[in-house]
Amino acid sequence: MEDGPLFSGIYPALVSPVAKDGSVMEPELRALVRHFADTPVNGLYVGGGTGEGILLPVRTRKQIVDIVIDESRKAEREEPLKILVHIGATEAANTEELVHHADAAGADALSSIPPIYFTYSRERIIEYYTWIAKLSPLPLIIYASAQAGTAFTAEMLKELSQEPTIKGIKFTGYNFYELMNMRAMVPDSFSILNGGDEVMMFGLLAGVNGGVGATYNIMPTQFCRLYDAWNAGDIEQVKTIQRKINDIINLIVHFPVIGAVKHMLELQGFPVGDTIFPNNPLSPEQKTDLAARLEAIAWREVCI
Repeated sequence: MEDGPLFSGIYPALVSPVAKDGSVMEPELRALVRHFADTPVNGLYVGGGTGEGILLPVRTRKQIVDIVIDESRKAEREEPLKILVHIGATEAANTEELVHHADAAGADALSSIPPIYFTYSRERIIEYYTWIAKLSPLPLIIYASAQAGTAFTAEMLKELSQEPTIKGIKFTGYNFYELMNMRAMVPDSFSILNGGDEVMMFGLLAGVNGGVGATYNIMPTQFCRLYDAWNAGDIEQVKTIQRKINDIINLIVHFPVIGAVKHMLELQGFPVGDTIFPNNPLSPEQKTDLAARLEAIAWREVCI
């Protein structure tokens, strides 16, 4: 009998609490990790797009990983939080350094966007992931994001899934036809994680095993409820929860999203700083506007 996927369930794409001087806000980061440990989430995705990883120096990314892993291991949970570390970088040497650090630090898996900016062939992208896979015995989760400017196909995934340590993919996009093809081309033990928070329901219909998302930071329990309703076969409840989630997302997308998520965390009692330069921050006026709009839709009843 084939084992189930290594990674399933709900994984907040952790924001990175970094002060304006570039220092890691360690107490605030630890408090945030403890908060998630007290929710039903299955793990954390560290240093990805929401974590603004590619905007941070390698030393800062490593420090964040060390703190997250250390704090997560202190939590008294039946199942420890699984820590997925994004190690993608614009320089291959930095990626390699981040791989070895995550391995030594005790991460549960690696993840990476494809190489960005330049145009790469299908064969070169496959070579890139194969290279990462051979750097460490840790499971590798491919991060297929439309924002990386690379069209990742089911055929590419089928080829890469033959690599022993490539164990999953985070799929962020709206091509559910391609996502269904991906599911059909890899074993059931291969983890497929949804990346679009607003379409989690459709990802589940297409065969994902869980999800990684930015707004999981502000409503982790709500996403866990959606996932549990799906597993219980309660489709009407899934639809109801997705609509509630999307009411929040429909408001957030009128602002710089990462800045909005960070400000909402602050409103929830978790100060995590502003976005990392040059990412767009929220102006004081935008923060006031966002807070007012949130109160108008009773956001705290959903964002739990």
